[in-house]
Amino acid sequence: CNPLEFTSFLREIYMNNNNLIGITLSILCIIHCALPFLAIVTSLNSLAIFIENSKIIHIFLFIMVFVVYLIVFPKNYIRDRKLSALIISSFGVLLLFFALFLDGYPETYSTLIGASLLLLAHYRNHIS
Repeated sequence: CNPLEFTSFLREIYMNNNNLIGITLSILCIIHCALPFLAIVTSLNSLAIFIENSKIIHIFLFIMVFVVYLIVFPKNYIRDRKLSALIISSFGVLLLFFALFLDGYPETYSTLIGASLLLLAHYRNHIS
């Protein structure tokens, strides 16, 4: 067994797991944005805690997303030299960051678009 091949194999598993974590976090952001709509449609008052503490949840999710972004995308760019995933993910993170300072529909749209861009970038990294 070649030690370099094994190291490469471990690195690939590590990066794919981080992309899966990123995909999960992006989906959580999208679900978080959809909660007010779901609460109205389903009349579930239990969702109110997530709506009332929206800013705190948004900040918490952004920090987790940003950490995963810093771990995954620079390493993938250095390894694969695919600039498109780095650009797409950077725009996604910027939109999520700007959404922290917005309210109402602009916050929701910025978060949905940013999370969708990150989801796309992580998916592209995961399949490549």
